[in-house]
Amino acid sequence: MDHTEPRIALLCSFVWAGAGKQADLEKQVGVGGYGYPAMVALNVKKGAYAPLRSAFELAEITEFVKEAGRGGKGNLPLEGAPTVVESEPWDGKDGEVIEEDEFSLEELMADSSAPNDEL
Repeated sequence: MDHTEPRIALLCSFVWAGAGKQADLEKQVGVGGYGYPAMVALNVKKGAYAPLRSAFELAEITEFVKEAGRGGKGNLPLEGAPTVVESEPWDGKDGEVIEEDEFSLEELMADSSAPNDEL
């Protein structure tokens, strides 16, 4: 949060977790499986969280953090403190690209049923 207003940064602590590395945390706050990055304001003491539901851009993130600091709109109840597991630190490299089998869209969309001559 180097780009946020200094007074906001003083009110918050930030934690970064790699996608899929903290399954219980992701499950508890309803992120994961639909794409990343994801951002969530979490208050374990108050038992509430709020996911960022707008663009992942500086202006939207800044407004989201301000709103969370004021108590937030749309806070959701947290079902207890999430379990955080120890994991390997990120090595700074991009993830592995998984090669998928190529297919022809024409083959996929082709009508494979036999012609129907019945009236």
